[in-house]
Amino acid sequence: MNLTPGIIAETTSFLEKAGSNKPLAGIVMGTGLGGMATKIEHPVIIPYSSIPHFPQATVEFHKGNL
Repeated sequence: MNLTPGIIAETTSFLEKAGSNKPLAGIVMGTGLGGMATKIEHPVIIPYSSIPHFPQATVEFHKGNL
């Protein structure tokens, strides 16, 4: 994908409106760390499919959420 400034701006705008405009922290959870997500009290969960220009999960067991 060619990430132009317009594409980045559109995706950023969507994420800001979805409630993730100024996160205090970000956690990348790979295989084996998914259970940690249940410990977050007020998570903002955004399906990849709703994020403009965002790649989709291709692994069957991947939930496809940000």
